[in-house]
Amino acid sequence: MNHLSKETYLGTTEHKFSSGQGVSVIEAEYKQKVSENWHSHQNAHITLFLKGGTLEKRRHETHAVHPGSVLFYHSDELHLNQETLFPSKNINVEFDEYFLKTHGITEEQLQQGAANLVKTQLLVLRMYKESLVKDAFSDDSIKMLLADYAADANFAQRFVHNPQWVSSLFELLNDCWNENPSLGQLSATLGISPVSISKHFPRYFGCTYGEYMRRLKISRSLGLLARPAHSLTEVALECGFADQSHFIRTFKEQTRFLPKDFRKL
Repeated sequence: MNHLSKETYLGTTEHKFSSGQGVSVIEAEYKQKVSENWHSHQNAHITLFLKGGTLEKRRHETHAVHPGSVLFYHSDELHLNQETLFPSKNINVEFDEYFLKTHGITEEQLQQGAANLVKTQLLVLRMYKESLVKDAFSDDSIKMLLADYAADANFAQRFVHNPQWVSSLFELLNDCWNENPSLGQLSATLGISPVSISKHFPRYFGCTYGEYMRRLKISRSLGLLARPAHSLTEVALECGFADQSHFIRTFKEQTRFLPKDFRKL
């Protein structure tokens, strides 16, 4: 069993940014087989998988990981990886005790926040972009991104005590992510007036309807972009965008990367 110190991963570190706020962003690449034994990390962290894949085992669960997957790790949480595809690459956002205490955030809250897959994917990519810029504003920009994320940390519990139609809408939108249903169509399916959906959507989803659907489409595009055989036009159309130009604009707006540059990561 191997206990890894802060900012240390089994793969090769391709990029590392350590902020003065107790947060680190580490890009790790796996080009050849590494230890498949149980190991843990000193700090809690969120991992976004960019390329490749692996079968990750924990004490009571197993995850089949692929490009676009997000996993949360508690500090000292044991896990192992098998059947890793090479090359694999991931981005890790690591939080030390100083950050958690200073901002009054618990590991459990971060874990709940990670349940919001789409928002977590975009958060990690935006933080990674800031870490690459690495100028006088990067520390504060990353802090602001995390503040917004922490405010939404209870995403997993958001629908528990809310009207049933909200949960139904969430499931419906995630099922038809590559389509463009109108409010009228959603209203007819759910039996809820378009006015009610418009009025309450930002409260439950944290953004407008259009913004949420754009985020869903970009989220799904991450895995497709990891496949070189798919052209940008094919990815755009498969994700429900009108054309490649619309996809490129939206992708940059949501991730801060151009799709072609994201493919090079």
